[in-house]
Amino acid sequence: MKLQTGATSVLERTSHYLKAGSLRERPAWFNVVGSNPPMTDLTKKAKLFQAENPRKDPGESIYQKKNRQYHFNKVQYKTRTSSVDRKHRHDVVSKLPKLNFLEDQLRDVFYHQHPWEFARPKVLVENEGNDNDTCNWSHMLQLSKPLDGESVVQRTLWLLKDSKKQKGEASQPLSLFEAYDKARFEFYRLRMDEEMSSTVSKEESTMLGTVFNTTHLDWGVAQEQQFVDVWAQVATEQTQIYEAQRGGKMASHGSMGAEEDEAVNDSSAWVAAEEKVE
Repeated sequence: MKLQTGATSVLERTSHYLKAGSLRERPAWFNVVGSNPPMTDLTKKAKLFQAENPRKDPGESIYQKKNRQYHFNKVQYKTRTSSVDRKHRHDVVSKLPKLNFLEDQLRDVFYHQHPWEFARPKVLVENEGNDNDTCNWSHMLQLSKPLDGESVVQRTLWLLKDSKKQKGEASQPLSLFEAYDKARFEFYRLRMDEEMSSTVSKEESTMLGTVFNTTHLDWGVAQEQQFVDVWAQVATEQTQIYEAQRGGKMASHGSMGAEEDEAVNDSSAWVAAEEKVE
């Protein structure tokens, strides 16, 4: 889209269009803009500085004298910055500070101690991005959120805030380690209850005649075990042949005959093993 630089003259141009007949009816905004015309042009325009202009260049306060170019005893001002001028020379000043949050440190500690929690499926879809704020963390178990490491983090933060509120009472406020340990042991208890109820439910369903299908993981392990059995059988036969050759039992056949017999035995062992798998 072309840059519109004549926004302040929209009323004037529309009046000309109406007089010329290009527009038959007045736009809905015509009377409003006519009574309150725009007085300020907000479009950015390039400022050009001429060498003959005696006034001071505003850019000289930034680029100072090193940007002046002396040519034939005339001072020429630099009106456009180069890539060298735009380069950040003060990295310490312009460097963005690192954001450190207590929640990130708690997550790092928890998932380093419990790496298998990453194997559990997680729901990454959120409604507004602050679903944790809508939960009541006075207790860890939530109806709208599964039990995971984030529950420990939010519960730890709630315990810290709650202990600071009760600072005026006889009890002392909890430290970070005490609050984390308390939330962690609550997580252990709830996780054990969850696994126990799942196991009991599966046993009750099996007792009443429920048949559970083989999972994809079990099916893959069974398929892999078939090939492992074939490999074990072939490896056993090859080991016996190698030991027989080493003991001199096949020395009468000669070196060439032994190699040929070994090749035949290799092929026969693999073929027999593959036939058993099929």
